[in-house]
Amino acid sequence: MEKRPLKEGFPMKAFEIRSPGDYGVTEAPEPVIGEEEVLVQVAYAAICHSDIDMLTGARRHLIRYPNIGGHEFAGTVVRAGHRVKGFRPGDRVACECIIRCGQCTGCDLGWNDCENYSELGFMQGGGFAEYCAVPARNCHRIADHVSFEQAALTEPLGNGFAVAEAAGIGPRDCVAVIGPGPIGLYAMQCAKLWHPHQLIMIGTREERLKYAAGTADVLINIREQDAAKAVMAATGGEGVQVVLMCATTVSACELALQIAGGGCRVIVEGLPGETPVPVCFNDFVVRSPTIKGVAGVTAKQFRQVITLMENGVLDPAGLVTHRFPLTRITEGFEILQARNQDAVKILVDPSAQDA
Repeated sequence: MEKRPLKEGFPMKAFEIRSPGDYGVTEAPEPVIGEEEVLVQVAYAAICHSDIDMLTGARRHLIRYPNIGGHEFAGTVVRAGHRVKGFRPGDRVACECIIRCGQCTGCDLGWNDCENYSELGFMQGGGFAEYCAVPARNCHRIADHVSFEQAALTEPLGNGFAVAEAAGIGPRDCVAVIGPGPIGLYAMQCAKLWHPHQLIMIGTREERLKYAAGTADVLINIREQDAAKAVMAATGGEGVQVVLMCATTVSACELALQIAGGGCRVIVEGLPGETPVPVCFNDFVVRSPTIKGVAGVTAKQFRQVITLMENGVLDPAGLVTHRFPLTRITEGFEILQARNQDAVKILVDPSAQDA
């Protein structure tokens, strides 16, 4: 990673979203850090589908314009505020994007429902830049043998871990994951940590399903077969005990209830939007499912995932399909939006030269 002399306010390359539909790589002033922040030189940042919401203007209540995007990233500390303890220049860190106040009821309970919530890459400057100002409490040191590529994916891997952990998976459980996107694929990898009886991956894209082939016991392509019937056949007609719902369409919500066995735990990741989902309450009475939402990875889970990477138990880099220099980041967005070229996770390198 190339370094240059640091000077606050010095121009740096950054991907700025000025307003929906108005964005691009530009020169921006290097961030001025606060007394409890560190300046991180970004090694890699990953593109997430929620970043596309910034470009299009979806979920505007969670976004502040203009802004520098990027909430999945890692890098090296190059400067620390005078009240920062525990970090110094040269430390390699993975950066947690959700900024919590640490004082409200949600924070006291360890939730992400902070009354003073903010988030890097959405409400303040993120990692699609050469440098990013990050609260020191949002930085997690990583071991030297963990690559920056792996570390930049801690946040989505952590979301997958949070989904799996919320389900309370046991060795007798049949677990179905709906949606082989990055979070769904990571959720399946993490679900295996609890040694369930059976893992089933359900999706619509064959090129995505193949990434689950080494982990899942059963792969179901909705476009080729009736998913509900296939699940019932795979489970001897009982249905599953756990559904990890990592696709948030109405049809995915309906399928989750169709395949739920008695006492099933349905874990919903992400924001399904405002479209109503029809529910037959007879199913609730007869099968008594529990539906639980997961709103991101907590600080504790973020650290747990790093430990699992350091111990060689999890490796999120296996889903990286594309890499671009920051100057070509829009190509990465175009690939994801077009749903082509077998793209799963796309990494951006702010220090790389055009190729």
